[in-house]
Amino acid sequence: MVDHPAIKINRKKIDGLKVILSVTFLFLSILFFSTCKSKNDTPPSPSSYHLPPLPRNKPLRLVAFGDSTTAPRRGVKKVYLQRLQEKLQAAGIITEIFNAGVPGDTTEDARLRLRPDVLAHQPHLVIIQFGLNDAAIDFRRGRTSPWVSLDRYKENLRYFIETLLNRQIYVLLMTPNPMRWTHHLKRIFNQAPYNRRFPRGINVLLRNYAWAVRNLSREFSLPLVDVFRLLETREINGEGEVNSLLSDGIHPNDLGHELIATWLSAKIKEIIFSPQKKPSRHLPPSSQPPGFQIPIIDLSRHGKIQVVVDKENGQYLGHPTTVLLEDGRTIIVVYPKGHGRGAVVMKKSSDGGRTWSPRLPVPSSWATSREVPTIFRTIDSTGKKRLILFSGLYPIRMSISEDDGLTWSELKPIGPFGGIVAMASCIPLRTGPGHYLAMFHDDGRFIQGNGQPKGQFTLYQCFSEDGGLTWSAPQPVYSSSIFHLCEAGLIRSPDGRQIAALLRENSRRYNSLIILSNNEGKTWSAPRELPGSLTGDRHTGKYLPDGRLFISFRDISPDRGSPTEGDWVAWVGNYDDLVNGREGQYRLRLMDNHHAWDCGYPGVEILPNGTIVAVSYGHWQEEEPPYIVAVRFKLRLADRIYKRLTEKNN
Repeated sequence: MVDHPAIKINRKKIDGLKVILSVTFLFLSILFFSTCKSKNDTPPSPSSYHLPPLPRNKPLRLVAFGDSTTAPRRGVKKVYLQRLQEKLQAAGIITEIFNAGVPGDTTEDARLRLRPDVLAHQPHLVIIQFGLNDAAIDFRRGRTSPWVSLDRYKENLRYFIETLLNRQIYVLLMTPNPMRWTHHLKRIFNQAPYNRRFPRGINVLLRNYAWAVRNLSREFSLPLVDVFRLLETREINGEGEVNSLLSDGIHPNDLGHELIATWLSAKIKEIIFSPQKKPSRHLPPSSQPPGFQIPIIDLSRHGKIQVVVDKENGQYLGHPTTVLLEDGRTIIVVYPKGHGRGAVVMKKSSDGGRTWSPRLPVPSSWATSREVPTIFRTIDSTGKKRLILFSGLYPIRMSISEDDGLTWSELKPIGPFGGIVAMASCIPLRTGPGHYLAMFHDDGRFIQGNGQPKGQFTLYQCFSEDGGLTWSAPQPVYSSSIFHLCEAGLIRSPDGRQIAALLRENSRRYNSLIILSNNEGKTWSAPRELPGSLTGDRHTGKYLPDGRLFISFRDISPDRGSPTEGDWVAWVGNYDDLVNGREGQYRLRLMDNHHAWDCGYPGVEILPNGTIVAVSYGHWQEEEPPYIVAVRFKLRLADRIYKRLTEKNN
């Protein structure tokens, strides 16, 4: 990445070469696209390259092709390639190593030296790691975009991969390592889209370049050491901060190189000793990068908007859902005493979330709840109004109130079937008065009550035509071992003609997804990835008086690299953003969660005057179990901050 004091070396010469390369590339692009195949054609499969087994009885020639994170570096005793040679030798694998790392290099620069620095060594295996320089915006040189665009970065990597595979050379890809802020870097990357308010805000562009590497590894079925995700995951799991593995916020130190060498050694030994091993499934490339560039507005320090709903010393309180009653100010919240399962607690606010009652009497069967409770308001064809509460696993049970929550029936099964987070969402249909659609998911364990996990998730829907008193047998909407769809958040389009379901992706390999129905749930579109700005768990959305959407969720990203990873967040945009895959207007951090992921599952209500009342659980204080908090504010608070940010950036 950045070599001090200059970000790039020999930049004048390289810039001149870039002009020549750009013109050449433009000509070749025109030639290529004039003869390209249809969009449905796929690249050749890796098996078509017929790579020979890597040698076991003679030295393995290995080239590390990269930038300053690969090259020998002052202050680092041994870079990963030297350490890798030692680890492989300890396993009985003799290697000849060639370090083709050049400080300051981008993939564009590296194209010029592929032949002399890599192919000339006739390697058996090449490790490729670029991206830190490609993704950087050098504001000091007047640049407003990365040195190498994301599309061109992918093209360059594809060129390296295809050139090597065509010569029967193995390719091992590495994602660039994540960075962390230092005082020096804050002076260099001092403008948007970089976000200095968050430790991961320096990676706002880099994480999409890491995503491109992952996609190429899937497309070509190449081995991958996902350094970016591995280091972020270590930090989130409490195994060590990323910054402790970096010498200057950018480059790995000796500890970092040792860790990378360990991961590489394991991967290369797998290639050598298990050459016939096939992946359990072929993962399709991701269609949306995890990163996003819309502003993040941090409301977590605005203590005046926060209200404690419930807290009990030593007791885990989690997973709330809410319902706003007809008077427009009374809110009922329900949540379990425990993670998901546990006795269901109910509280009420009669003043729009400002204050909350003590815990209210509930039926004795609520103490037997085994899953996250959910609560909804329904109206049947005669105008009868009810509140219904669901509790999942097997069987799915329901409790009914006909007096706005003063009294409730006991939990009773709605049918001989079960599911997880039932019902995650419930929406009235236009097919008739009292008609509703509700969704849940299952992984094979609970739908019949006696199953085992099948390695795939199935999204189900049920219908009611009597205001939620009875429900149809579940109908599968989508089942897959690739996309693990769950916890649907249903939102109707402003014109009422379409229903969107926003879905958590539980394999953590892809962004959250969206499916659409134009016929009241009879059929649904194929899943499509949402932008990184909308990726997370348990989306709950409501319309604001001005027509914008406020969608709250837990921030969990596939690369674990979001600036607000693991926090309770919200997204502001419009319905067309959802349908058209746009990032939206801005993100909000509602509360700072002192846990890797355990928060969210929010209730969201919009009062008649536009006040947002969102309720969630989380580890809001370190070393304490989670408790229930509401945030109560009008969006003009965030809009004012957004206006200041955009004016400053402009």
